Amino acid sequence: MSKRTSKSSPKRGRFIVLDGPDGAGKSTQVQLLTEQLEKRGHHTLALREPGGTTAGEVIRSLLLERRQDRLTPVAETFLFQAARAQLVDEIIRPSLARGTWVICDRFTISTLVYQGYAGGVSPKEIERMSALATGGLSPDLYLVLWVPPHVGLVRRSNRSADRMESKGDDFLRAVSAGYKKALGLRRNKLTPIEAGGLVEDVRAQIWSHVERML
Repeated sequence: MSKRTSKSSPKRGRFIVLDGPDGAGKSTQVQLLTEQLEKRGHHTLALREPGGTTAGEVIRSLLLERRQDRLTPVAETFLFQAARAQLVDEIIRPSLARGTWVICDRFTISTLVYQGYAGGVSPKEIERMSALATGGLSPDLYLVLWVPPHVGLVRRSNRSADRMESKGDDFLRAVSAGYKKALGLRRNKLTPIEAGGLVEDVRAQIWSHVERML
C-alpha cells in the first residue's frame, strides 16, 4: 500500500490591535509593526476600523468623512458594529486561518470609549453588540496607545478633522478619560503604551510586547 501524504494546515496567525485616542500615532505604529514583522518572515495584513471591506469603507465614509450628517451615538454604534462584523467574517478570520498576522488600527474598545463612555450609550449594550459582531473573536494582543489630551490636540492640528474629532474638545477630553477608564477596568486584557514620546521609543515599547509572541 502506498502511504498517503498530507499537507499540514498552516499555523494560525496572530491578531494584534493598536487602539487609543486620536493623535496617539496608531497609523504610524501599525505601519512600523507590519514592516518589522515582515522582516521577521511573517506574512502580515494591516487593517483599519471602520473599513477593510467594500461595505466597511462605505460605512467609514458615512461615519467619519460626511461631517454634515447628524448621527446619534446609538446610530454610530450600530454602524461601527456592522462594519466590524463584516471585517471579522470577510477578512480577519480567513486571514488568521491562513497563518497571516493581522494588525488592526482600532477595534472594540474604540466603540466602547467613543460611543459608550464619551457618547452616553450603555457600555453593557455595546459589549453585547461587540460580542455579536466579532463572534467572540478576541485579539491576541490589544495595545492601547495613550497620550494626554493636549498632546493629541497638537498632533491633530496638522491634519483636517474627521467627524469624531469635530465633536469638540470636551468630547475628546471625555474620550481620553474613557480610555483611562477602560485600561483600569481591563488590566488583564489591555496593554497600555505610553505614546507621547518619540516615534522610535513608542515602536520599541510595542515591539517588546509583540516579540514575546514570536
